[in-house]
Amino acid sequence: MNLRLVLGILTAVSLALCIPATEAQVIVIRAGELVDPETGTSQSDQTIVVENGTIRAVGENPTIPSGATELDLSHLTVLPGLFESHTHVGSAYDADDSSLTEYNVNFSTAERAIQSLLSAQSFLYSGFTTIRDLGNSGNWADTALLRFLNNPPTPYSGSIPPSTTRAPGRTGRALGPTLFTSGKILAPFGGQFQLNPEFRDMGLVDYYYADSHAELQKAIRENVHYGATWTKIIIDDHPYLYSVEDIKFIVKESHAAGVKVSCHALTEVGARLAVAGDCDSIEHGYRMSNEVLELTKEAGIVLVGCEYGLGPDTHNRDFHPGDYARHVDRLKRAYAIGVEMAFGADILRLTAGHTKGETAMGMVDTWAAAEIPPKDILRAMIVNPARLMDVENERGAIRPGMAADIIATPENPLEDIATLKSVSFVMKDGVVYRFD
Repeated sequence: MNLRLVLGILTAVSLALCIPATEAQVIVIRAGELVDPETGTSQSDQTIVVENGTIRAVGENPTIPSGATELDLSHLTVLPGLFESHTHVGSAYDADDSSLTEYNVNFSTAERAIQSLLSAQSFLYSGFTTIRDLGNSGNWADTALLRFLNNPPTPYSGSIPPSTTRAPGRTGRALGPTLFTSGKILAPFGGQFQLNPEFRDMGLVDYYYADSHAELQKAIRENVHYGATWTKIIIDDHPYLYSVEDIKFIVKESHAAGVKVSCHALTEVGARLAVAGDCDSIEHGYRMSNEVLELTKEAGIVLVGCEYGLGPDTHNRDFHPGDYARHVDRLKRAYAIGVEMAFGADILRLTAGHTKGETAMGMVDTWAAAEIPPKDILRAMIVNPARLMDVENERGAIRPGMAADIIATPENPLEDIATLKSVSFVMKDGVVYRFD
């Protein structure tokens, strides 16, 4: 585990102990600059009043209850917590692994669950207060993490003190980002693997092989039963594709169960199918033509492009600069056309010396390389994903009534987006997790 993350967690615990949880815990934040990602503007010398995890007041001189704890961030720029819209917290593929199949054999769901918690907390430490996890977590390690972070523990009754891992001011059993999960991924037979016929069920650790509508319906219902909050499907990556009717069936069944649909589409054909099938988001879409991007915009589908960076190879051992150029080009074209986009880094593998949160944040460099203005990068990291995940009335803004998911940076990201890589303050639901 990254030493900085360990030290950060210890610091967060110390801070939490110094700011006791009471029935009326009030924290006052003095902000040097306060960013509104919706308008792409900032205001100076603003004060934020947080009570019991919720923002109660914002302004130059709000009423401050007596006994409030004050945090001086007057030398920093304050903004809402960021969203990571496509990640895999339960995967820990090493860059030298020969295949995903090898990983499925060597790592248990229990190990993935531990990895999930550590990775999720690394995202929070880096400033991502909400993440959407899209599979590769074995037998629902992702949904187990969701329950662990967000649900109250079993009522305590006994002589031994309750666990100290419970974060002050929260109902969950540990502090982590707000989490959305897809559970197991739906795909035609084989998933994303070339199977050995002697071990044909190997991929079922991470996938449902669902070809008929009856199989698709059962997979969706089983996923939701185990706690998935999204459905993820693989459209291409194999020689046989889901039809438009298949995708529309998946969308209808998922929406009826209260979950949205994420469509993995690497190719032009796959992206066309995703648009025609009314998916809620398209993942990757690296080879989308301008025509398909226009169709995506007209349909109101969000593109989560997962554009890689030029740093250490964190995703695909076959990655090369040609991929990077293609990703930047598609990102430029999608922005020019006006497609609604959400930031996602798709970090599958661990990189030596870096947490997944740090690696994901490094992908802002790719957006900058595509010459996208900082205000629109922030929209893709806060405003658009909040709408995609249907929490725009709960998270993604600093205004009264919203959850107190707040971060701070040395500089104003509206002027220098790279400052996001230097987040120095993180508050999650009113609990201070990081304060360098």
